Amino acid sequence: MKIVHFTNTYPPSLNGVANVTHFYRRGLVERGHEVHVFAPAPRGEDPFADDPFVHRYRSVLLPGEVDYMMALPVLTTLREHYRLLTLEADLVHSQHPAWVGAWGHRWARRRKLAFVTTAHTQYELYADRAFLPEKWVERVVSRHVGRFFNLCDVVTTPVNWMRRRLLDKGVTTPIEIVRNPVDVSGLAGPDREGTRARLGFGADEIVIGFLGRLSPVKNVECVIDTVALLAQRRPNVRLLIVGDGGRREGLQNRARRKLGDRAVFTGGIPHAEVKHYDAAMDLFVTASVSETMPLAYTEAMYCGTPVIAHATPGAADMIRHEETGLLVPPERGAEGLAEAVERVLNDPELRRRLLEGGRAFADSCTCAAIAERLEEVYGLALERAAERHQ
Repeated sequence: MKIVHFTNTYPPSLNGVANVTHFYRRGLVERGHEVHVFAPAPRGEDPFADDPFVHRYRSVLLPGEVDYMMALPVLTTLREHYRLLTLEADLVHSQHPAWVGAWGHRWARRRKLAFVTTAHTQYELYADRAFLPEKWVERVVSRHVGRFFNLCDVVTTPVNWMRRRLLDKGVTTPIEIVRNPVDVSGLAGPDREGTRARLGFGADEIVIGFLGRLSPVKNVECVIDTVALLAQRRPNVRLLIVGDGGRREGLQNRARRKLGDRAVFTGGIPHAEVKHYDAAMDLFVTASVSETMPLAYTEAMYCGTPVIAHATPGAADMIRHEETGLLVPPERGAEGLAEAVERVLNDPELRRRLLEGGRAFADSCTCAAIAERLEEVYGLALERAAERHQ
């Protein structure tokens, strides 16, 4: 099958959707499919510059973000423009309901191709970035998303809460659950001790960590407050924040006020190094407002780091409480997270159960397994497109 992915973000950009799209492609290629990707050009060196199946749009840095490029409607070379005009395909898979994802829909519609899109997030949460009245933007975004998804042959999403939400918005297109894939081959052999030593953590220190983009929706402030509460009872607790984003400076200032020199901020790291930082943590703690099966949780589970999260949409679908992780009611805030951390630290049997359950969950999300599931979804989309064009 010849498949074309249109996405607003792709490696080397460091975020979940970029990695998921790349892992989709990797799994599908390994199963014998031809997969093209159209994505924004990165700021720096492009690791796919010599890959004839990755096509780049000119782009500019999105205001307020460290590493999120906004595509311009012009491909970087005439060769890529010609390839888009002449490319033969069976199906288009968009990763977004706007911008490059919407360009993909128009391209597919002109060619009468099957069209699939993935609902990766709750898009209304990003209304504050539009520099317009937030409530108005939320309503406009909500209506647009619903209309866009009803133009698709199939919609996929990693979690049931998003499926229910789309149904409530009036989406009538079939909605299929497809978990986010994880490249477990890249998570083997993490260097826990070496990474901890390099970061300045002692062997007897307890490292509470978070890995992800430092944006408002991640609510990293609450993680800092959690460690501040723990530090009142445990003088050997440390905080590790891995990632970058527009909130980094403010978060560093907050950590300095509440924790002194107990906090380490690494900034952005290559995805290949994620396993080392996950393994350096004793617990992965997140207070994110909304998630749609984040790779960061699954990767931490695979690396042997238990995950504690607020029971918000997405996390509550993904984590089975006391089996693959711990869930804390969001209204309990930092105090609830701190109590959950204490539970794991004081209960070796609970920790063992979380490690085993988390690893089993991660093993079910390999690139190969998710590619096989995508094949089923693509088959359904092809059938619906054929009926539509009869």
